[in-house]
Amino acid sequence: MFMIDYVTPKKAEGSIEKIYSFFPEGIPVPDSLQLYSASPRYLERQWAAVGDLMADDAYDQGLLAALRYIGASTACFGYCSQFNKQMLNSMGLTEEEVDALATNPSAAFEEKDAALITFVAKSTANPDDVTQADIEAVRNQGWTDQQVFETTAYAAQMATVGIVFRTFSNK
Repeated sequence: MFMIDYVTPKKAEGSIEKIYSFFPEGIPVPDSLQLYSASPRYLERQWAAVGDLMADDAYDQGLLAALRYIGASTACFGYCSQFNKQMLNSMGLTEEEVDALATNPSAAFEEKDAALITFVAKSTANPDDVTQADIEAVRNQGWTDQQVFETTAYAAQMATVGIVFRTFSNK
């Protein structure tokens, strides 16, 4: 699958096995996460960043999947776009709702979360166009500056993952 050595779930040991064990039976370890096992320290850092937000009660798992989808879609990272789209579909979002996340997240999410998704979609697609008014809009929905930063970085991180994934994928 990749042009460099990496650890598959069947061969995982130690810290890699611990990270892979997060995924319950029936949900495969994402290929991009497996690629990061080529460098256990990068895998651990990647997982720590993702895990911190996933463990934070301020962020619903559907919201985080939407943010990953937005980031992956913006970065033209097909694998993660599809993976997160499937997650959102399994959470009850329709194809139309997922496809409209960047333009109309209020169709699938409450106002507070929709405001954050709208901000993150703009910031990942057109970061130079973000204004103070955009930041005020998410603050007015109850999001803190730390949360706005974290979720923007979280979604933007998908571009990095996409570049690494496409670099080492068998073509």
